Amino acid sequence: MHTTQASIRLNGPTDLLTTVPLLLGFHPDHSLVVVGLLNGELQCTFRVDLPGSADHMEHLRDLTGQLSLNECDGSVVIVYGEAEIAEAAAKWSATRLHAAGFAPIDLLRVAEGRWFSLTCGGACCPPEGLPLPETSAASCEVAVAGGYAEADRSAIAALLAPAPVGRRAAVARAVTAALVEDAELDWAAQRNLDLQAIDQWMDAKSLPEPEAIAAVGLALGDLDIRDYALRRINSGRFEGNRLDLWIWVTRHLEDDLVAPAATVAGFAAYRFGNGVLALEAFELALKASPHYRLAQMLMAALQAGIPPGALSRIGSGDREEAEVND
Repeated sequence: MHTTQASIRLNGPTDLLTTVPLLLGFHPDHSLVVVGLLNGELQCTFRVDLPGSADHMEHLRDLTGQLSLNECDGSVVIVYGEAEIAEAAAKWSATRLHAAGFAPIDLLRVAEGRWFSLTCGGACCPPEGLPLPETSAASCEVAVAGGYAEADRSAIAALLAPAPVGRRAAVARAVTAALVEDAELDWAAQRNLDLQAIDQWMDAKSLPEPEAIAAVGLALGDLDIRDYALRRINSGRFEGNRLDLWIWVTRHLEDDLVAPAATVAGFAAYRFGNGVLALEAFELALKASPHYRLAQMLMAALQAGIPPGALSRIGSGDREEAEVND
């Protein structure tokens, strides 16, 4: 979903609560979610795990820096979980948001299909909470734009799980064959084939078979070709994102080739608003290649809360000096 270009107007708590899982990509549990607002519109969404108990709030991450980077002027705090720890986390977070100039307009708790206001004591918000609807006008708009929510965080990680052994073996054989064939090509011919592979599959409506997966995976190992793919993703054309392609290629490659593909997959996810999937992809890239610089840089940017729109120069300049926009 191209959430970086979406304008989401919130008309009440249920609009927000039904939309947040679609923005995160999964249904949170035992979590603190801080929604950043700008002029009453949703600007950004950040989630962290709650600590183990209400006595350990010092372990709860402060998200005020992320809201500052996204130029927010207000916030909403949502906590997911049992009352004692959730309410302690909401109070802790609200204190810091107030001090940083992002005063929460509401504190909400969600548990077992019900939502509770921690600020409203009126008859409209009874102590036993209210049923949480499955959808709202806002969540329907986000769903139409392509948003969806997995059951939990583990389901996001599963999207990047290795392909079946037989298919991975077929791709490995295709990689070996391609390396033998490529040894006979000069630099210009090889570069032309690599660019053709990226263009062909970014424009395709289907996913590649083993030989083509090998071609794309090997092509991304060239930093110039990788950056070409990033520029195409960065073009702003949603249809050119092809996150499904980058995930597909990543799942079929062995560890020696997976870092560039996983990084491109993470970049595509990050650029178009899926921070959780982006983080999983960067972690996969760094597990395979701990010193892969672009993955390190993008993970640091994501964890700092740098907005996706600030990535517009990635892949377009000197890759040794590449940086996100201020």
